[in-house]
Amino acid sequence: MPRRHSRAAGAVSAAALVALCLSVFIVGTATTSAAHSALQSADPLPGSRVDRPPTQVRLRLMKASQPDARTRVRVVGPSGVDLAEGPPTVTGLGVSQRLSPAHVIGVYAVSYVIVSVDGHVNRGGYDFLLTTAAPDEPSHLPGGPLAVVGGVSLVLVVGAVGVLRARQRRGGHGRA
Repeated sequence: MPRRHSRAAGAVSAAALVALCLSVFIVGTATTSAAHSALQSADPLPGSRVDRPPTQVRLRLMKASQPDARTRVRVVGPSGVDLAEGPPTVTGLGVSQRLSPAHVIGVYAVSYVIVSVDGHVNRGGYDFLLTTAAPDEPSHLPGGPLAVVGGVSLVLVVGAVGVLRARQRRGGHGRA
C-alpha cells in the first residue's frame, strides 16, 4: 500500500507542477502583452479634476512609439466634440496632442491608438473632469463691445430726436 500512496502523491505533485508552469506561462504572457499598451503617465492625469482647460494631452507609454498614420488621440467632452487639433506628435516614448479650448465643464474622455516601434497597436483611454471652462470667444465685431454700446446709443439718440421732431410738427400744425 505504501506504493499506491506514493503513486498518488506523485500524480498530485506532477499535476501541481503542470498547473504551476501553466500559471507562470499565462501570467508571463499577459504581463508582456499588457506592457505593450501600459500607459506609464498622462497629462491630464487619468481620473483627475482639472481646474484649467488643457491646451494639450501628453501620453507616455512603456514602449517606444513610432510615427504612423494609425496613431490618433481623441479628447471628447460632454458636448460630443473632439477637441484634438491636427495630428498627434510622436517622440520616443511620448505622444502629445494639441487641443482646441474646452468651453464646457464636465467629463472628458481621452482615447488613443498608438503604434509602438515593433508595430504593435496600443489602444486605451481614460477620463478626467474639467471644473472650469475656457472663456467664450471674444466678439469679432469691429471695435469690440465698446463699439456695440456706442452704436446702440447712437440709434437710441437718433430715434429720440425723430420722435421729438414728429411731436413738434404735430403740435405746430394744430396751433395754426
